[in-house]
Order: sequence, then C-alpha cells, then structure tokens
Amino acid sequence: MEYITSLKEGKEDPRLFGGKASNLFTLIKNEINVPPGYAISTKAFTLFLEESHIKPIIKEIFAKEYNPKEVIEISTKIKNLFLASDIPSNITSEIQQNHSKEFTDIDEHRSYVVRSSANYEDSNSFSFAGQAQSFLNIRSITEIILSIKMCWASLFSPQILLYLLQLKKRGFNITPLNLEMAIVVQKMLKPQVSGVLFTANVINNNKEQMMINSTWGLGETITNNTIIPDLIIIKKGNCEVMKISIGKKEKTSIANPKGDSTILINTERKFQEECSLNLTQLKQIHNLGLKLEELFNYPQDIEWAIENNSLYALQSRPITTLPKN
Repeated sequence: MEYITSLKEGKEDPRLFGGKASNLFTLIKNEINVPPGYAISTKAFTLFLEESHIKPIIKEIFAKEYNPKEVIEISTKIKNLFLASDIPSNITSEIQQNHSKEFTDIDEHRSYVVRSSANYEDSNSFSFAGQAQSFLNIRSITEIILSIKMCWASLFSPQILLYLLQLKKRGFNITPLNLEMAIVVQKMLKPQVSGVLFTANVINNNKEQMMINSTWGLGETITNNTIIPDLIIIKKGNCEVMKISIGKKEKTSIANPKGDSTILINTERKFQEECSLNLTQLKQIHNLGLKLEELFNYPQDIEWAIENNSLYALQSRPITTLPKN
C-alpha cells in the first residue's frame, strides 16, 4: 500500500513514519510484545494538506513570526480548516482495507487507539511527547478516520506552537512548516496496570537505577498528571527494590463501556493503599527496560501496560532530561 504499513512489516524511517512508529517497528522486530496495528505515513498528511488546499493557508499564517499571544487563535483557525476538509478517498480506502486485513477477528468489544507520530518526535535532543493528541477506545472506522484528522490538526496545537518558540530560544530553528505527522492505529488494551519506566532515575540522574510510575487501569492518569501514581526505584541489573512510595491513585481510567473514549472512576480504598505492582511484575518491567536500553543504546522512557498478566510496550523513546556527558 502507498500510505500504510503494518507495524509488523514497517521499516524504521522517522521522516516517513515519525519517531513513535519507527521505534514500534524496531520493538516488534526484536520480539517485544506490542499491541497489533498499522502506521499511516507522513505522505498521507502531505497529500491531505495539498488536496484540501490548506497548505498555502498554513504557509501564509507562518510566513511571519508569531508570538505566544497568537497561538490559540492560530491553532483554532487551523483546526477548523482540518475539520472542514475531507481526507482523500484513496487514503480512506487504504485505511479501510488495511484495517480489515490487520484485524480479521473484529468484534463488537474490540476498540482501537489512534496516536500521533511526528517526524521530529522522540529524538535524543527534544521530545514532543504528550504535545499532540491521542484518541483512546475508538470503536468504528468512521471514528478512526475523524480521529486521524484530529491528530493531524493537533500538530498545530497551542502547546506545540509554544514548544517550538521554546526550542527556537534553545537554538533549534524548527518552524510549524517543518512538521509532518504519521499516525499509529493499534488495538486498544484494557490493562489492569499501566505506567512509565525510566531506565535511569530521572530524579537524581543515576543511570544505575530505574524509576517506575505505575497505577491501576490506563496510564493516561499518569501522563496527564491526574493522579499521584506509585513510585518505585529499583537497582539496575538485579532489580533490588530501593524505594517504594505508594501514590494516592484516587482515580482509575478505564475504557468507556458505553461508547468511545475513556472515563474516570473512583479507585477502591484498598487499591489506593496497595502498590499496583507485585515483585514478579517488577522483574518483568526491569528486564524489558534492560533490553530496550541495550537495543536503542541510550536510557529509555518507556510506556507499558499489563493486560491479563501479559506485559506490553506501548512506546519507547530516549530520556531527554539527562545531562549530556
């Protein structure tokens, strides 16, 4: 297919598939457990901009420098342009064909996640992590296609426009016109536990330690700072537990049983007071961290989830906050 590849078959190419999808290709090739799915290349994004005639409007908007006070107005204007435009039929046709091929056992309980994979995402120098939108628990092809358009539009979100201004101050001259976005569509997990693993302790920059944040349900409560998660520090190499701090975990994110997206429910008191990971799970996460740090030859920031006792890697990217030495 011209615009889409299965995650099982993709070849690492950040320019064509962005950092997130390229890293997922690498994980799967190295037999890491990753939810199945497919990636839509930046070529689809480019064609959409051209055929919808949005490209010249965006060029005109960013022909001059913008300031922080303008970002909401600019972002809203671009988002409305995206929503008012149709994705070219050859792209939507490929999405429908590939979706049926990738998910042959489609049933009414299956849902999907649509995630951004920008061309500058997940580099060693800076990270767009969490800046663009992701859409969870999407149930139909129609909603997937709308979510793809919303994902593309979020490349011009106020957060990203402000982040580009910050990067410029640091000497990175990346303009919104340099940005392109690929998309990852995957099976939506319904995990019992999720979290983030840093293969170096980002609190004290100790590379001989790993740091884990974990919680019940979906990990978006951690990435969105909705809750205080469990914090666990372990020694790299032998998985010795050095510190456990039980977070409040007052809310749990789960797939909305009545429709798209997710909902927050109150966490039962006993689960608030209990660590969300046991020792066996800690060892599995530790071993995953060792493997991915060796694979990418750099300390990693890894999103993971455990569904029915199976550990999945959702993404892996370099830790960008470590001192360069």
